[in-house]
Amino acid sequence: MLHTLVAPLARILPPTIHPMVVHFPIAMLYITLVVDVIGWVAYPDRDRFYARAGFWLLTGSCAAIIAAMVAGVISEQSIHLTPTTAAMLSQHQHYAILTGLFAGAAWILRLLTAYGRRSGEGWSVLGSGRGRQSLLATACVLGAVVFVSLTGSVGGSMVYNHGLGVHSGAVTTTHAPHAKA
Repeated sequence: MLHTLVAPLARILPPTIHPMVVHFPIAMLYITLVVDVIGWVAYPDRDRFYARAGFWLLTGSCAAIIAAMVAGVISEQSIHLTPTTAAMLSQHQHYAILTGLFAGAAWILRLLTAYGRRSGEGWSVLGSGRGRQSLLATACVLGAVVFVSLTGSVGGSMVYNHGLGVHSGAVTTTHAPHAKA
């Protein structure tokens, strides 16, 4: 079903769209985790800036994850899979889905703590008050970072070790001696 939804985009976007967008969710998730840790360690009760920044970084991360997954489906249509690379692609997709699930769970938890009950107390189970960070959400961000790292590792191995998505013969490597000045 997903392939039929993405098919119109596949006609207008290049098959190299996945490597073009995949770095955004990776970087944004790492930055979200760093901002969360700074918020917990340096300013646990005094400053809501880090909680707000983490929320908006996570929102951007979730949007970038969706874009990377759609781009992955588009790029998948133009590659030739061997049994080895098909298994690796399946693992890559599995880790990507887990990344999205952890990031999505963190975003929902953040949303619940950012906009709590009318009294302004927030959801006490999920955070320390309205607009405050949730330790559970930060743990989910950490899980998303772990899984996006695994996703990237498998994806990099598919490209660098197995040449997936790289046209054979298109790139030649020569080691020319360095010119002396």
